[in-house]
Amino acid sequence: MQKVRRATTIYFLIQGVAVFAWWAGLYFDSHMRDWFLLDVRYSTSLFAFALADLGFLGIGSIIAAWLVHTRSNLDHISIWAVTGAMSYAAVYSFTYTLLSDRGWLGVLLMMPAMIWCGVFAVGLTFGGDMFRESREGSSEWIITKTLIQIVVLWSVILGLIPYLLTLIENKLGVERLSFQYQRPIGTGVFILISCLGLWAGYVMSRFGRGTPLPLDHAPHLVIRGPYKYVRNPMAVSGIGQCLAVALFLGSPLTVVYAFMGSFIWQLIFRPLEEDDLEVRFGTVFRKYMENVRCWIPHLKPYQIDGTADSSNSVVSPLGRM
Repeated sequence: MQKVRRATTIYFLIQGVAVFAWWAGLYFDSHMRDWFLLDVRYSTSLFAFALADLGFLGIGSIIAAWLVHTRSNLDHISIWAVTGAMSYAAVYSFTYTLLSDRGWLGVLLMMPAMIWCGVFAVGLTFGGDMFRESREGSSEWIITKTLIQIVVLWSVILGLIPYLLTLIENKLGVERLSFQYQRPIGTGVFILISCLGLWAGYVMSRFGRGTPLPLDHAPHLVIRGPYKYVRNPMAVSGIGQCLAVALFLGSPLTVVYAFMGSFIWQLIFRPLEEDDLEVRFGTVFRKYMENVRCWIPHLKPYQIDGTADSSNSVVSPLGRM
């Protein structure tokens, strides 16, 4: 949790300073305003946000950063207050932009900020309660649950959101990547990297007896299959899939989206997950973490001391299934 608290402090501090810098730029540079005007006829459609932005988002973010850093009893209240203010401003701007067809760059900047505020608030507030063991059930039922989760998440994260990003690119006039065989190559890369995600999901369900979601996680440590080579094959697969979709669509914003997702996972959910695994599995997990990297796979599978081969068990991590 300490890593999440540190990342939250840094993020909200940067956000607060960025809000002041952004408004300074708008005040002194009239050309910059053209990118953000919600109504081309009136600059008041933009500057009407100034007092609220500077107060609730600028000063509010800096105060929230300080309260989180000092472990104040008000830290959770402060980050949720800023998250609420950011969410209201982002949704209002998005609605206004849909009606006026202007200010798409502002929406493009505010929506990620809303997501960042939200995930930091959730991580800091509910991090300790985010992990719950999956209930006992047949292998078929657990695998089915995993497949349902995969279909829903992939549809939203790899389908809907990249499609919406291409619509924003069209509005902003962002040039797309285009070259011969682009879509066949993107499709091939997507299929290959998806196989890694499906393999990891199957191993987690079959041997860990749980799903990849924290609220329905595996009660047993999994150190076999792709987990012998890299600690988080599903995260690696997810980022790779998103980049493959970006290649297929030729979408620069989807590339940015992919890396934003990796930073969210790296700064918030990875530390929380690793803290939970270390509490539950102790020395076995710590040794595994020391020998297997998080993002870059090893060519040689991890071998637990005392096993005859690398088919490391999950119910009994030091023996064979």
